[in-house]
Amino acid sequence: MTGPAFVVLNPASSGGRTHRNWPAIRAALGAAGVTFDLHRTTAEGDATHAVRIALAGGSRTIVVVGGDGTLNEAVNGFFDASGDPIGDDACLALLPSGTGGDFRRAANIPAGLDAAARLIASGSHRLIDAGRVDFADGERRFFINIADCGMGGEVVARINRSAHKRSGVRGTAMFLGTSLATLWSYCSRVARVEVDGVPIERDVRSVVIANGRYFGGGMRVAPDAELDDGRFDVVIIGETGRTRALTGIPSLYRGRHVRRREVEVHQARVVRVSCVDPPMLFDVEGEQIGATPATLTCLPGAIRLCAPEKGKGR
Repeated sequence: MTGPAFVVLNPASSGGRTHRNWPAIRAALGAAGVTFDLHRTTAEGDATHAVRIALAGGSRTIVVVGGDGTLNEAVNGFFDASGDPIGDDACLALLPSGTGGDFRRAANIPAGLDAAARLIASGSHRLIDAGRVDFADGERRFFINIADCGMGGEVVARINRSAHKRSGVRGTAMFLGTSLATLWSYCSRVARVEVDGVPIERDVRSVVIANGRYFGGGMRVAPDAELDDGRFDVVIIGETGRTRALTGIPSLYRGRHVRRREVEVHQARVVRVSCVDPPMLFDVEGEQIGATPATLTCLPGAIRLCAPEKGKGR
C-alpha cells in the first residue's frame, strides 16, 4: 500500500454501532500500520461522491467502514457519471461494520477488525468482476455482489420503510422477518428474462443476478457463483404455492434451493429482465433502486479488491 488510505466511514451503519466502534476501528488500523484520511458520510450518495473525488486526487486505497450499502456506494465511486472507470490501479478494501456482511463472506474477508486491517496493510488483492445495471429511464448502477428483482426488491423496499430499521432488529432477523411477511402478500409476475439473448418467459417470484453467493444476511442464493469468472449466475425462482415457498426458505441458507423444481440457474454475461405485468422492483445490494425493464452487464476484472488470494482461508 502506498500513501495514506482514504477511509469512508458510515457512522449510521449497523444502527449507529459503527460510530460507537470508531475508536476500536481507528486503533486496529493504527496497529496494522495503515495511515489514512477519514471521510464520514452524511447523506445517501455521499460515499460515491467522496470516492470519486479521492480517486481523482490520487488516492489508491479506498477503505469502506460500513455495510453492504456503503460498500455499493463506494463501488459506484470507482466509475464516473458517464460510467467510465476511475483510478484503474486503485484498490477497494472493506472493514466490515454493517448488518449483512454478505459480500464479506463471498470475498473471504475476515470478520474481525484486527485481521481485516492487517489484510489491508498486506496489499493482498485480486481482480473481481462488477455488474452494471441500466434502467429504462437512463439510471445506471454498479454492483459487485448481487442485484435481484421481484420479491427481493419488495422485501428491501419494505425494510427501508420499516420502523424495524430504526430499532434494535438488524441483519438476518430483520430480512427473514420481512421476507416472511412479504411472502403472504406478494403476487408473482410474468417476466421475460433474456440470458445472453436467449429468452425465458415464465411466472416468477424473483430473478437474481449474482456475482457473489450470498444476500439477505446469509442466504446462499447463488451457491456456485464466483466473483471473477466473467459471468453472472442467474437464479430464476418461479411461482409456487405459499406453503412450499415457506418450507423452502431454510434451503436458501444452505444453497439447496437450486435443486427445487421451481428454480432454474443459468450463467450469462448480459441479462435483460422485463415484465408483462406491473414492473418488478430491483434490490441492488440491499437498496431498492429502479424497476424492470433493465439490462445487466458483467464487467470482467473491473474492481481491484483487497482480499486474500482466491482459495486461501476457505
